[in-house]
Amino acid sequence: MMRYFRPATALLAGLLLSLLPITPAQAAERDDFPSCYGMLGDAAPTVPASPRALFVIIDETVAADDSLKRAVVDKTLRYLRPGDDIIVARFAAYIGEHYTQLPLKGQLDPTLDEEARFSISKRALVGFDGCMSKQSNFVKQRVTSAILESFNPNEDIPKTELLGNLSSLSEVVANNEAPRKTVLLFSDMLENSDLTTFYRQGAVRVIEPDAELAKLDASGIQADWGGASIYIMGAGLVGDTSAYRSKQALSALRSFWTGYFQRSQATLKGWGEPMLMVELQ
Repeated sequence: MMRYFRPATALLAGLLLSLLPITPAQAAERDDFPSCYGMLGDAAPTVPASPRALFVIIDETVAADDSLKRAVVDKTLRYLRPGDDIIVARFAAYIGEHYTQLPLKGQLDPTLDEEARFSISKRALVGFDGCMSKQSNFVKQRVTSAILESFNPNEDIPKTELLGNLSSLSEVVANNEAPRKTVLLFSDMLENSDLTTFYRQGAVRVIEPDAELAKLDASGIQADWGGASIYIMGAGLVGDTSAYRSKQALSALRSFWTGYFQRSQATLKGWGEPMLMVELQ
């Protein structure tokens, strides 16, 4: 699907691009990143839909240290390239102001190919290239802020119903039209709900993955991640650092989630306990 360029607006700290009328079709599509294509005027080419979409999903009930927070930001920024969609989401228990939100959603402008550049004036290209450089810095700052602000550990927030929240979030992923979808999910991956709990007496218990998947099937909770590649950070992480987490318990936890994503049209590509040791692909 092709879509037209987004109108240019202010970028950051005094960067002001030409303001163009917003058509109803354009206004209906949320994009938090001002586009540089508006600077090209009538010579601006149509912009194809993003070939890749990255979803960074934060479980705000899980406390993360500064090293883990920074790792989520760094892995995100290393993955992103021109033309990508980036969506940052956070979720928690449904209490007060703590519920599923999308603090950031936007597309990075794709670069112009040589054929398109040949048909555009040199003066317009100089302005466009300068804008693209500034947009890159703007995107990095917006993405960093959206991720870091989504980490909001609060002892008053009860443990979330992880499976229920992931079912809803999977719809956001599956409905994105990018042919390549990648999910970076920061969560302890410890279900604690009326359906089941992965705790026993304050410790992470050794679950039976097949039995837990059967409970999920019987519950009617379904998810469809639209063929996404899934990367987990924070698995097994609990606020009480003295809580015991055996290797057996963590292995069973990983087996459960591997099975969950397989039956939910996704593939678990990376598992961090809690640090993710591979890069997003």
